Amino acid sequence: MQFLILLFFGLVHGERRVNAGVQMTADMKARRSFEDVQQTEPSAARLQWVKEKLTIEREVIQPFLPLAHGVQEAPAEGRAKVAFIFLTMKDLQWPQLWRDFFQDAPRTDYSIYVHRAALKDAEQRTSAALPLAEFGAIEIPWVRTAWCALFGVEVASFYAALQDPNNVQFVLVSDSTVPLKKFSYVYEELAVASPATSKVCLATQASNPFVSLELAKQEAKKSCVFRDFLRGLNPRTLKHHQWAVFARKHAASIVKYADRALDIYEEVWTKASPDVNMADGCSDEAVPVIALLHSMDAENRSSGNTWLDLTRLGVEQNCLTFVRWRNCFTGTQLDLASHFTEDMGALWRNLGEVGGLITSPSEFDFMKSGLKRELNGFPHFFDSVTHTYLQTMVEQGFMFARKFTSGINVSMAPEVKEGGLNLLSWFSYLDAKAAIQSGAVM
Repeated sequence: MQFLILLFFGLVHGERRVNAGVQMTADMKARRSFEDVQQTEPSAARLQWVKEKLTIEREVIQPFLPLAHGVQEAPAEGRAKVAFIFLTMKDLQWPQLWRDFFQDAPRTDYSIYVHRAALKDAEQRTSAALPLAEFGAIEIPWVRTAWCALFGVEVASFYAALQDPNNVQFVLVSDSTVPLKKFSYVYEELAVASPATSKVCLATQASNPFVSLELAKQEAKKSCVFRDFLRGLNPRTLKHHQWAVFARKHAASIVKYADRALDIYEEVWTKASPDVNMADGCSDEAVPVIALLHSMDAENRSSGNTWLDLTRLGVEQNCLTFVRWRNCFTGTQLDLASHFTEDMGALWRNLGEVGGLITSPSEFDFMKSGLKRELNGFPHFFDSVTHTYLQTMVEQGFMFARKFTSGINVSMAPEVKEGGLNLLSWFSYLDAKAAIQSGAVM
């Protein structure tokens, strides 16, 4: 039975490849090194995928490249601001939580920028209310985006936010994100305690260049499946979670070196994880840090060591936005690992897809499958959560959390409250509890 699960995860992300009529075995694959992969010619499907995505990115960044050199990299004197950059389709899934977050925040301490990908026409944007407009939100001019093509909109957003010289920290926020800390805490940690550093959550390097074998290995160990298949080909291409926080000087460098960073990424992305048609990861999960490392090379400041350069740049390995991928947080209070029987149940309920997966793995789209939805870990979507899990999340170092659906229910223990709460009510409950514990409320 366990073998079937491992086989499933190998096939989900892997493509059985045939060379001269003989299928490459898993053992043969395991012996192939990252250096061997570097010499492998990418498939036509991979080349088409990469071309399609990076064409979008290059079209979007072009107008900003000649403007990048005029950007003020150093912050202005005066009150520092945190720039919150919301990348949405149209609306925020938790607008009231964000209103509460900004409600008592001094207007001098923040800026808000919103890009609405689904509203291309100016007339559409005018007729639809801009999220958080009452807090001075600024609309980012529409640029083209697509699934797995979000680096361009990041460049456009950084350029827009760089126009305010008091913005010192740039926070990328998705539309399903909720705040876990009060504004005062976020401001103190970002704008006061560490205004010159970026906070990026790096993925662990894959031990095998083939996605199928790597994920089967991690599944057997119950280890996190969010892995970096780029670094083995080029130590200066690092995969990271896209919802990061960047310092002003780094946001400026990302805009300035966006084109060259995409070139470096393309060289690796085209060949990495060769056993999948669609390349593993996306541009927004690597190109920002590639741009920062390239800035060290272009300006003759590099030590030649990636990790030393990141330290000198002021890039911290710091995961401020919670997101759970399958088997991540195993053995911690935030562990949500599914039981083996639950996984087998998901396979059983989706036997039709499993059949297609086995017979035509290269044509199987896991990201749109019922299997993905039921396994719920690529990444995890929260449609329900216990109050103890949510409180543990809040008590950790995370400032924000992603993938909370708008209809989520928070289940409370009977000794706390009968029945359930929605997420908004739960945060109100938590605030009241904290006030009582601090002695602010009698």
